[in-house]
Amino acid sequence: RRGIVAGRFKATAGFHRRHQPPLAQKAWVLPYRSTSIAATQRAAHSAAMPVIAFIADPASPNGQALQELLPEVGESTTCLVGNDLSTFKAYPQLAEVEVIVPVVFAGGNPEVVSTIWPSCPKVRWVHSMAAGVDTLVPKLMALDRGPEIPLTNAKGAFSRSLAEYGIAAMLHFNKQIPRLQDNRKRKQWDRFIMGELYGQTVGFVGFGDIGQATARLCKAFGMRVVAFRNKRGLPGDEIADQMFYAEDQPDGTGKREVFRQSDYVICSLPGGAGTLRACGQAEFAAMKPTGIFISMGRGSCVDEDALVEALQTGKIGGAALDVFDKEPLPAQSPLWECQNLLLSPHNADLTSSYMRLTWDLFLEKLKAFMSPGFSGFDQVVDKDKGY
Repeated sequence: RRGIVAGRFKATAGFHRRHQPPLAQKAWVLPYRSTSIAATQRAAHSAAMPVIAFIADPASPNGQALQELLPEVGESTTCLVGNDLSTFKAYPQLAEVEVIVPVVFAGGNPEVVSTIWPSCPKVRWVHSMAAGVDTLVPKLMALDRGPEIPLTNAKGAFSRSLAEYGIAAMLHFNKQIPRLQDNRKRKQWDRFIMGELYGQTVGFVGFGDIGQATARLCKAFGMRVVAFRNKRGLPGDEIADQMFYAEDQPDGTGKREVFRQSDYVICSLPGGAGTLRACGQAEFAAMKPTGIFISMGRGSCVDEDALVEALQTGKIGGAALDVFDKEPLPAQSPLWECQNLLLSPHNADLTSSYMRLTWDLFLEKLKAFMSPGFSGFDQVVDKDKGY
Protein backbone atom coordinates (compact mmCIF):
# COMPACT_ATOMS: atom_id res chain seq x y z
CA ARG A 1 0.00 0.00 0.00
CA ARG A 2 2.88 2.36 0.66
CA GLY A 3 4.91 1.42 -2.42
CA ILE A 4 5.92 3.63 -5.29
CA VAL A 5 3.40 3.53 -8.13
CA ALA A 6 4.80 2.74 -11.58
CA GLY A 7 8.24 3.61 -10.24
CA ARG A 8 7.49 7.30 -10.40
CA PHE A 9 5.67 8.70 -7.39
CA LYS A 10 6.64 8.67 -3.73
CA ALA A 11 4.13 8.43 -0.92
CA THR A 12 2.40 11.68 -0.06
CA ALA A 13 1.04 12.46 3.36
CA GLY A 14 -1.44 15.15 2.36
CA PHE A 15 -4.12 15.77 -0.23
CA HIS A 16 -6.14 18.73 -1.44
CA ARG A 17 -9.59 19.33 -2.87
CA ARG A 18 -8.51 22.22 -5.05
CA HIS A 19 -7.60 21.88 -8.69
CA GLN A 20 -3.85 21.92 -9.19
CA PRO A 21 -2.15 23.98 -11.94
CA PRO A 22 -2.33 22.19 -15.30
CA LEU A 23 0.63 19.91 -15.77
CA ALA A 24 1.64 17.41 -18.38
CA GLN A 25 -0.55 14.35 -18.05
CA LYS A 26 0.81 10.81 -17.83
CA ALA A 27 -1.20 7.74 -18.66
CA TRP A 28 -0.81 4.65 -16.51
CA VAL A 29 -1.94 1.10 -17.13
CA LEU A 30 -1.59 -0.65 -13.82
CA PRO A 31 -1.99 -4.42 -13.45
CA TYR A 32 -1.63 -5.20 -9.74
CA ARG A 33 -1.89 -7.99 -7.23
CA SER A 34 -3.78 -7.29 -4.02
CA THR A 35 -5.50 -9.12 -1.19
CA SER A 36 -8.25 -6.48 -0.87
CA ILE A 37 -10.75 -8.27 -3.11
CA ALA A 38 -8.81 -11.43 -3.90
CA ALA A 39 -11.50 -13.71 -2.51
CA THR A 40 -14.07 -12.22 -4.85
CA GLN A 41 -11.74 -12.62 -7.79
CA ARG A 42 -11.00 -16.25 -7.01
CA ALA A 43 -14.72 -16.92 -6.84
CA ALA A 44 -15.14 -15.32 -10.24
CA HIS A 45 -12.48 -17.70 -11.65
CA SER A 46 -12.00 -16.86 -15.27
CA ALA A 47 -14.31 -13.86 -15.37
CA ALA A 48 -12.64 -10.87 -17.04
CA MET A 49 -11.36 -8.21 -14.70
CA PRO A 50 -12.78 -4.76 -15.45
CA VAL A 51 -10.93 -1.87 -17.02
CA ILE A 52 -11.39 1.23 -14.85
CA ALA A 53 -10.89 4.82 -16.02
CA PHE A 54 -9.98 7.18 -13.17
CA ILE A 55 -10.47 10.82 -14.14
CA ALA A 56 -7.83 12.66 -12.14
CA ASP A 57 -4.72 14.78 -12.56
CA PRO A 58 -1.97 12.18 -12.00
CA ALA A 59 0.64 14.88 -11.34
CA SER A 60 -1.31 16.55 -8.53
CA PRO A 61 -0.63 15.58 -4.89
CA ASN A 62 -4.01 13.88 -4.67
CA GLY A 63 -3.48 12.21 -8.01
CA GLN A 64 -0.23 10.75 -6.72
CA ALA A 65 -1.94 9.61 -3.52
CA LEU A 66 -4.67 8.01 -5.62
CA GLN A 67 -2.13 6.07 -7.67
CA GLU A 68 -0.55 4.70 -4.51
CA LEU A 69 -3.93 3.16 -3.68
CA LEU A 70 -4.51 1.59 -7.08
CA PRO A 71 -2.77 -1.71 -6.25
CA GLU A 72 -5.68 -2.42 -3.91
CA VAL A 73 -8.17 -2.75 -6.76
CA GLY A 74 -6.95 -6.26 -7.29
CA GLU A 75 -5.08 -8.72 -9.43
CA SER A 76 -5.08 -8.08 -13.18
CA THR A 77 -7.48 -5.16 -13.02
CA THR A 78 -6.42 -2.48 -15.51
CA CYS A 79 -6.51 1.13 -14.32
CA LEU A 80 -6.36 4.07 -16.71
CA VAL A 81 -5.54 7.44 -15.17
CA GLY A 82 -5.92 10.70 -17.06
CA ASN A 83 -7.62 14.06 -17.15
CA ASP A 84 -8.21 14.78 -20.84
CA LEU A 85 -9.37 13.05 -23.99
CA SER A 86 -5.94 12.85 -25.62
CA THR A 87 -4.49 11.03 -22.64
CA PHE A 88 -7.28 8.47 -22.60
CA LYS A 89 -7.20 8.09 -26.39
CA ALA A 90 -3.58 6.92 -26.04
CA TYR A 91 -4.76 3.84 -24.15
CA PRO A 92 -5.49 0.83 -26.37
CA GLN A 93 -7.79 -0.42 -23.57
CA LEU A 94 -10.10 2.63 -23.68
CA ALA A 95 -12.81 0.78 -25.62
CA GLU A 96 -12.84 -1.91 -22.91
CA VAL A 97 -13.58 0.48 -20.01
CA GLU A 98 -16.47 -0.74 -17.86
CA VAL A 99 -16.12 1.65 -14.91
CA ILE A 100 -15.57 5.43 -14.96
CA VAL A 101 -14.49 7.08 -11.70
CA PRO A 102 -14.30 10.90 -11.56
CA VAL A 103 -12.03 12.03 -8.71
CA VAL A 104 -12.68 15.75 -8.34
CA PHE A 105 -10.53 16.18 -5.24
CA ALA A 106 -7.59 14.89 -7.29
CA GLY A 107 -8.13 17.60 -9.91
CA GLY A 108 -10.43 15.41 -12.01
CA ASN A 109 -12.38 17.36 -14.62
CA PRO A 110 -16.02 16.13 -14.78
CA GLU A 111 -16.22 17.29 -18.41
CA VAL A 112 -13.91 14.42 -19.34
CA VAL A 113 -16.74 11.97 -18.63
CA SER A 114 -18.57 13.41 -21.63
CA THR A 115 -15.53 13.53 -23.90
CA ILE A 116 -14.43 9.92 -23.37
CA TRP A 117 -17.95 8.48 -23.25
CA PRO A 118 -18.32 7.79 -27.00
CA SER A 119 -15.07 5.81 -26.86
CA CYS A 120 -16.30 3.65 -23.96
CA PRO A 121 -19.23 1.62 -25.28
CA LYS A 122 -18.87 -1.04 -22.56
CA VAL A 123 -19.33 1.25 -19.55
CA ARG A 124 -21.60 -0.38 -16.96
CA TRP A 125 -21.00 1.80 -13.90
CA VAL A 126 -19.98 5.34 -12.96
CA HIS A 127 -18.78 6.07 -9.44
CA SER A 128 -18.06 9.50 -7.95
CA MET A 129 -15.36 9.50 -5.28
CA ALA A 130 -17.08 12.59 -3.86
CA ALA A 131 -20.50 12.64 -2.24
CA GLY A 132 -21.81 15.56 -4.28
CA VAL A 133 -22.89 14.68 -7.82
CA ASP A 134 -24.83 17.82 -8.77
CA THR A 135 -22.32 18.71 -11.52
CA LEU A 136 -21.97 15.13 -12.75
CA VAL A 137 -25.63 14.15 -13.08
CA PRO A 138 -26.55 16.68 -15.81
CA LYS A 139 -23.63 15.45 -17.91
CA LEU A 140 -24.71 11.83 -17.61
CA MET A 141 -28.32 12.65 -18.39
CA ALA A 142 -27.23 14.24 -21.66
CA LEU A 143 -25.24 11.18 -22.82
CA ASP A 144 -26.38 8.17 -24.79
CA ARG A 145 -27.14 5.44 -22.21
CA GLY A 146 -26.15 7.90 -19.48
CA PRO A 147 -29.57 7.94 -17.78
CA GLU A 148 -29.57 4.13 -17.57
CA ILE A 149 -26.01 3.53 -16.34
CA PRO A 150 -25.94 3.18 -12.53
CA LEU A 151 -24.25 6.05 -10.69
CA THR A 152 -22.94 5.63 -7.16
CA ASN A 153 -21.12 8.08 -4.92
CA ALA A 154 -19.31 8.45 -1.62
CA LYS A 155 -22.52 8.94 0.34
CA GLY A 156 -21.90 8.20 4.01
CA ALA A 157 -18.11 8.23 3.84
CA PHE A 158 -17.76 11.63 5.48
CA SER A 159 -20.79 11.73 7.78
CA ARG A 160 -18.75 11.25 10.96
CA SER A 161 -16.53 14.29 10.45
CA LEU A 162 -19.44 16.45 9.33
CA ALA A 163 -21.40 15.41 12.42
CA GLU A 164 -18.51 16.59 14.58
CA TYR A 165 -18.50 19.90 12.72
CA GLY A 166 -22.20 20.33 13.41
CA ILE A 167 -21.64 19.82 17.14
CA ALA A 168 -18.65 22.19 17.08
CA ALA A 169 -20.72 24.88 15.38
CA MET A 170 -23.49 24.60 17.97
CA LEU A 171 -21.03 24.73 20.85
CA HIS A 172 -19.29 27.73 19.26
CA PHE A 173 -22.45 29.77 19.72
CA ASN A 174 -23.87 28.02 22.79
CA LYS A 175 -20.70 28.53 24.84
CA GLN A 176 -20.13 32.00 23.32
CA ILE A 177 -16.60 31.18 22.19
CA PRO A 178 -16.08 34.55 20.43
CA ARG A 179 -16.99 36.33 23.68
CA LEU A 180 -14.53 34.21 25.64
CA GLN A 181 -11.77 34.97 23.14
CA ASP A 182 -12.57 38.67 23.19
CA ASN A 183 -12.54 38.70 27.01
CA ARG A 184 -9.08 37.18 27.04
CA LYS A 185 -7.77 39.77 24.61
CA ARG A 186 -9.27 42.55 26.74
CA LYS A 187 -8.18 40.90 30.02
CA GLN A 188 -11.77 41.13 31.20
CA TRP A 189 -13.13 38.78 33.90
CA ASP A 190 -16.68 38.39 32.58
CA ARG A 191 -18.59 35.66 34.46
CA PHE A 192 -21.63 35.45 32.17
CA ILE A 193 -24.25 32.69 32.33
CA MET A 194 -22.96 29.79 30.24
CA GLY A 195 -25.34 27.97 27.91
CA GLU A 196 -25.73 24.23 27.46
CA LEU A 197 -27.04 22.09 24.65
CA TYR A 198 -28.98 19.82 26.99
CA GLY A 199 -32.73 20.24 26.51
CA GLN A 200 -32.44 22.41 23.40
CA THR A 201 -33.98 21.52 20.05
CA VAL A 202 -31.97 20.84 16.93
CA GLY A 203 -33.76 20.66 13.60
CA PHE A 204 -32.55 18.94 10.45
CA VAL A 205 -33.40 19.94 6.90
CA GLY A 206 -32.49 16.76 5.08
CA PHE A 207 -32.18 13.63 7.18
CA GLY A 208 -29.89 11.29 5.30
CA ASP A 209 -26.56 9.87 6.48
CA ILE A 210 -25.10 13.23 7.52
CA GLY A 211 -28.20 14.35 9.38
CA GLN A 212 -28.62 11.05 11.16
CA ALA A 213 -24.97 10.84 12.21
CA THR A 214 -25.23 14.36 13.63
CA ALA A 215 -28.55 13.63 15.32
CA ARG A 216 -27.04 10.67 17.18
CA LEU A 217 -24.37 12.94 18.64
CA CYS A 218 -27.03 15.49 19.54
CA LYS A 219 -28.93 12.82 21.44
CA ALA A 220 -25.80 12.15 23.50
CA PHE A 221 -25.97 15.82 24.56
CA GLY A 222 -29.60 15.38 25.63
CA MET A 223 -31.02 17.44 22.78
CA ARG A 224 -34.46 17.12 21.23
CA VAL A 225 -34.34 16.24 17.52
CA VAL A 226 -36.85 17.28 14.87
CA ALA A 227 -36.30 16.66 11.17
CA PHE A 228 -37.70 17.36 7.73
CA ARG A 229 -37.27 14.99 4.79
CA ASN A 230 -39.05 14.14 1.56
CA LYS A 231 -41.07 11.07 2.40
CA ARG A 232 -42.01 8.50 5.01
CA GLY A 233 -40.64 5.00 5.36
CA LEU A 234 -36.94 5.75 5.04
CA PRO A 235 -34.33 4.48 7.51
CA GLY A 236 -33.45 6.69 10.46
CA ASP A 237 -36.81 8.27 11.28
CA GLU A 238 -36.74 6.59 14.68
CA ILE A 239 -33.77 8.75 15.73
CA ALA A 240 -35.88 11.90 15.70
CA ASP A 241 -38.41 12.94 18.32
CA GLN A 242 -40.63 14.45 15.62
CA MET A 243 -40.60 14.11 11.83
CA PHE A 244 -42.07 16.29 9.09
CA TYR A 245 -42.41 15.15 5.47
CA ALA A 246 -42.56 17.11 2.25
CA GLU A 247 -45.03 14.57 0.81
CA ASP A 248 -47.48 15.44 3.61
CA GLN A 249 -47.08 19.21 3.32
CA PRO A 250 -45.90 20.16 -0.17
CA ASP A 251 -46.45 23.85 0.58
CA GLY A 252 -43.39 23.83 2.85
CA THR A 253 -45.18 24.29 6.16
CA GLY A 254 -43.46 21.23 7.64
CA LYS A 255 -40.03 22.60 6.77
CA ARG A 256 -40.86 26.00 8.24
CA GLU A 257 -42.13 24.29 11.40
CA VAL A 258 -38.69 22.73 11.85
CA PHE A 259 -37.17 26.21 11.58
CA ARG A 260 -39.76 27.60 14.02
CA GLN A 261 -39.21 24.99 16.74
CA SER A 262 -35.44 24.73 16.60
CA ASP A 263 -32.70 26.45 18.55
CA TYR A 264 -30.29 25.17 15.89
CA VAL A 265 -31.13 24.27 12.29
CA ILE A 266 -28.72 22.05 10.36
CA CYS A 267 -29.06 21.86 6.58
CA SER A 268 -27.34 18.87 4.99
CA LEU A 269 -29.35 18.78 1.76
CA PRO A 270 -27.63 17.63 -1.43
CA GLY A 271 -27.39 19.95 -4.41
CA GLY A 272 -29.80 19.84 -7.33
CA ALA A 273 -32.79 21.58 -8.87
CA GLY A 274 -35.10 20.21 -6.19
CA THR A 275 -33.13 21.74 -3.32
CA LEU A 276 -32.12 25.06 -4.90
CA ARG A 277 -32.54 27.89 -2.34
CA ALA A 278 -34.48 25.51 -0.07
CA CYS A 279 -33.46 27.65 2.92
CA GLY A 280 -34.48 31.22 2.22
CA GLN A 281 -36.31 34.27 3.49
CA ALA A 282 -39.46 32.44 4.62
CA GLU A 283 -37.47 29.86 6.55
CA PHE A 284 -35.19 32.38 8.27
CA ALA A 285 -38.23 34.50 9.16
CA ALA A 286 -39.69 31.48 10.98
CA MET A 287 -36.61 31.06 13.21
CA LYS A 288 -36.24 32.23 16.78
CA PRO A 289 -34.26 35.48 17.11
CA THR A 290 -31.69 33.43 19.03
CA GLY A 291 -31.69 30.62 16.48
CA ILE A 292 -28.51 29.39 14.77
CA PHE A 293 -28.44 28.19 11.16
CA ILE A 294 -25.77 25.66 10.12
CA SER A 295 -25.13 24.67 6.50
CA MET A 296 -22.89 21.73 5.62
CA GLY A 297 -24.55 20.08 2.62
CA ARG A 298 -24.46 22.15 -0.56
CA GLY A 299 -24.19 25.91 -0.82
CA SER A 300 -26.84 26.08 -3.55
CA CYS A 301 -29.45 25.03 -0.97
CA VAL A 302 -29.16 28.39 0.84
CA ASP A 303 -30.34 31.80 -0.32
CA GLU A 304 -27.22 33.66 0.79
CA ASP A 305 -28.75 37.12 0.26
CA ALA A 306 -31.65 36.22 2.56
CA LEU A 307 -29.22 34.81 5.13
CA VAL A 308 -27.07 37.94 5.10
CA GLU A 309 -30.17 40.06 5.65
CA ALA A 310 -31.29 37.85 8.55
CA LEU A 311 -27.85 38.04 10.16
CA GLN A 312 -27.30 41.75 9.70
CA THR A 313 -30.75 42.72 10.98
CA GLY A 314 -30.63 40.39 13.98
CA LYS A 315 -33.54 38.25 12.84
CA ILE A 316 -31.50 35.18 13.80
CA GLY A 317 -28.72 34.73 16.31
CA GLY A 318 -25.98 33.49 14.00
CA ALA A 319 -24.91 31.01 11.36
CA ALA A 320 -22.14 28.57 10.53
CA LEU A 321 -21.38 27.85 6.88
CA ASP A 322 -19.00 25.29 5.43
CA VAL A 323 -20.42 25.36 1.90
CA PHE A 324 -21.23 28.25 -0.42
CA ASP A 325 -23.02 28.96 -3.67
CA LYS A 326 -19.72 29.99 -5.27
CA GLU A 327 -16.45 28.49 -4.10
CA PRO A 328 -13.98 29.84 -3.25
CA LEU A 329 -16.22 32.46 -1.65
CA PRO A 330 -15.64 35.73 -3.58
CA ALA A 331 -13.91 38.48 -1.63
CA GLN A 332 -16.82 40.82 -2.38
CA SER A 333 -19.38 38.52 -0.75
CA PRO A 334 -21.16 40.29 2.14
CA LEU A 335 -20.89 37.07 4.15
CA TRP A 336 -17.31 38.03 5.02
CA GLU A 337 -18.64 41.09 6.87
CA CYS A 338 -21.18 39.25 9.05
CA GLN A 339 -19.88 39.34 12.61
CA ASN A 340 -22.12 36.56 13.89
CA LEU A 341 -20.99 34.04 11.28
CA LEU A 342 -18.66 31.06 11.68
CA LEU A 343 -17.16 30.45 8.24
CA SER A 344 -15.07 27.49 7.08
CA PRO A 345 -13.75 26.93 3.52
CA HIS A 346 -15.60 23.69 2.65
CA ASN A 347 -13.17 21.66 4.73
CA ALA A 348 -15.39 20.32 7.50
CA ASP A 349 -14.84 16.80 6.17
CA LEU A 350 -11.31 17.31 4.85
CA THR A 351 -9.68 15.13 7.49
CA SER A 352 -6.53 13.05 7.37
CA SER A 353 -8.71 10.00 6.71
CA TYR A 354 -10.63 11.59 3.81
CA MET A 355 -8.87 9.67 1.05
CA ARG A 356 -8.96 6.35 2.88
CA LEU A 357 -12.66 6.67 3.71
CA THR A 358 -13.79 7.33 0.16
CA TRP A 359 -11.37 4.76 -1.27
CA ASP A 360 -12.55 1.99 1.04
CA LEU A 361 -16.15 2.72 0.09
CA PHE A 362 -15.22 2.43 -3.59
CA LEU A 363 -13.49 -0.92 -2.94
CA GLU A 364 -16.63 -2.24 -1.27
CA LYS A 365 -18.70 -1.32 -4.31
CA LEU A 366 -16.09 -2.70 -6.71
CA LYS A 367 -16.14 -6.00 -4.82
CA ALA A 368 -19.90 -6.18 -5.28
CA PHE A 369 -19.61 -5.22 -8.94
CA MET A 370 -17.11 -8.01 -9.59
CA SER A 371 -18.94 -10.68 -7.64
CA PRO A 372 -20.59 -13.62 -9.46
CA GLY A 373 -24.24 -12.99 -10.12
CA PHE A 374 -24.03 -9.23 -9.54
CA SER A 375 -27.47 -7.79 -10.18
CA GLY A 376 -27.10 -4.19 -9.06
CA PHE A 377 -26.02 -1.94 -6.21
CA ASP A 378 -28.02 -1.57 -3.01
CA GLN A 379 -27.86 2.23 -3.28
CA VAL A 380 -27.58 4.31 -6.44
CA VAL A 381 -27.99 8.00 -7.14
CA ASP A 382 -31.48 8.94 -8.30
CA LYS A 383 -30.52 11.01 -11.34
CA ASP A 384 -33.97 12.59 -11.58
CA LYS A 385 -33.54 14.01 -8.07
CA GLY A 386 -29.80 14.58 -8.41
CA TYR A 387 -28.82 12.67 -5.26
